[in-house]
Amino acid sequence: QHIQRKREIYETYKEGFKNLPISMNPYLKDSKPNFWLSCILLNKDVTQTNPTQIRERLEEHNIESRPIWKPMHLQPVFKDNEFVSIDNKNNSKDIFERGLCLPSDIKMTKEEQQKVIDLVKEYF
Repeated sequence: QHIQRKREIYETYKEGFKNLPISMNPYLKDSKPNFWLSCILLNKDVTQTNPTQIRERLEEHNIESRPIWKPMHLQPVFKDNEFVSIDNKNNSKDIFERGLCLPSDIKMTKEEQQKVIDLVKEYF
């Protein structure tokens, strides 16, 4: 039941954002994710907004959201350490800069989730 409710939350967000330049955390067709946390990535090529603007707007309505975890190589304690990448790409930084974790608690009502969707849509 818990995982089923998490899946419903994920699918509701996915449906709510389907026509926006937003992608949800992906998963492989043959996998069985637990949908622990619903996150979005903004398509930086077609939007002027950023996750901080959306997070602050949600916060104005007492809705908690969070940035995606800051990559280890960007943490102050590791600033002098070597950073390893493939083809000189910094994918983790890109995801951090474009991503936002949305409310995903199973006690969230459909109305509360719709409020989140509506507030995010204000930016598109």
